[in-house]
Amino acid sequence: MAVYMDGKESYKGQVIKIDTHMWMDGMEDEFAVVWDMDEHNTKRIQVGYYGSDGRNLMDGYAKADMSVEVKKDILRTLKKEAKADFANSVVKYKREIRKGSNVEVIRGRKVKKGTRLEVFWVGDKETYRSKQYSWMHETEKIAGCYDENGEKVWIKAEYLKVIDKIESPNAYQRNQYIKESVRKMYINLVR
Repeated sequence: MAVYMDGKESYKGQVIKIDTHMWMDGMEDEFAVVWDMDEHNTKRIQVGYYGSDGRNLMDGYAKADMSVEVKKDILRTLKKEAKADFANSVVKYKREIRKGSNVEVIRGRKVKKGTRLEVFWVGDKETYRSKQYSWMHETEKIAGCYDENGEKVWIKAEYLKVIDKIESPNAYQRNQYIKESVRKMYINLVR
């Protein structure tokens, strides 16, 4: 079945699910979540507004039905998103400052640029503004490092760049990440 408004049929085979929203006054909105094949995204279409007596004041209704083509398009779109998410997570992982990382200073004035350090601790610290104003809750990532002479250096993590060679995930790990990500996104979409 599709979305029916004022006796006219629309979005046949594209209705993913029906959502409702109950208001404090006892009224309830009903929405059909449909898949737009052109934009490759979902749309919410209001099909009902129920009074406290249970009558639909909009004269519309919908029932979830997805065609095979819509399911395939949804999975293709989710797979593209999962691949992009995987690539971003690998880049983020490679740039992340962790305990034991070898890093190079790329910014700052107290420690010379180009200095190589070894990280022994990473944590959050209140910012200067946060200490000044009690209502402001800002933190910044700080790294505790050892320099070439074994001396401790405390520096903002944003001033550092990881220089370790970090192995990229193999094809099996990539495929597993994408499959699991698509599965979770699909369940969240249709639930």
